[in-house]
Amino acid sequence: TLNLMITVGLVQANIKTNEVIANFKHYEEIIKRDLTKPVNLIVFPEMYTAGFSEDMYAEADPMNGRGTEFLIRTAQQFQCDVVASMPVLQEGKLFNRLVWMTQTRILGYYDKRHLFFGEDQFTAGTRKTIVETLGGKFLPLICFDVRFPEWSRNHCVNGRFDYDCLVYVTNFPAPREEMLTKLAVARAIENQSYVLVTNRVGYDGKQRLHNGGTAVIDPSGNILAAAEPGQQMVVADLDFDALAALRKKFPVADQWE
Repeated sequence: TLNLMITVGLVQANIKTNEVIANFKHYEEIIKRDLTKPVNLIVFPEMYTAGFSEDMYAEADPMNGRGTEFLIRTAQQFQCDVVASMPVLQEGKLFNRLVWMTQTRILGYYDKRHLFFGEDQFTAGTRKTIVETLGGKFLPLICFDVRFPEWSRNHCVNGRFDYDCLVYVTNFPAPREEMLTKLAVARAIENQSYVLVTNRVGYDGKQRLHNGGTAVIDPSGNILAAAEPGQQMVVADLDFDALAALRKKFPVADQWE
């Protein structure tokens, strides 16, 4: 059988408030410094272009703006898929939009469904997006979504699961960082899925401190790789064959509603 293994790189960075170009330059530096081998997927934190601040309209772009341009440039440079969320303006509405970029095009996008308290400038999304790429199926979600298990519920029909990997781009502040890990571990176990969590570090534009907590979690809830404090790229392998074997050996999905 085909040994299906992919390598992911999660970028934990300090996002400078409203300094889009400086942030892009900084991300490139972190990747080049920490990239130990080719990766198939790079994931940046939530609001990766300019972070959260009091006026979210100030740094918002149209869908084909600076945020997506940098994603495709990065995808081509490192020959992989790239994921991040950013403030996107569409028909006068502001969305916290996650974009999944391949080397040639946007494969899918997702607007944050569960808006955190104070994100009232944004319009909530209404639909989930499952992205099929790199030999697996991915459900990308954003930050506060991790608290709502029904929104990430995996389903299994005739042995076919909705997805194999949950991807959370986040800005979880320091006081709730441990909670983020616990929630992400729970999502992995209950859905028999890998979970990727990419969080930021440093202060945002509302003076909230973030300490990271970026991690790769396996379908049994084990942490395969976790960031140290500070800025870095966490690189880990996902083994989709091992995932299939686990699902077969422990067929909990047969009793899912």
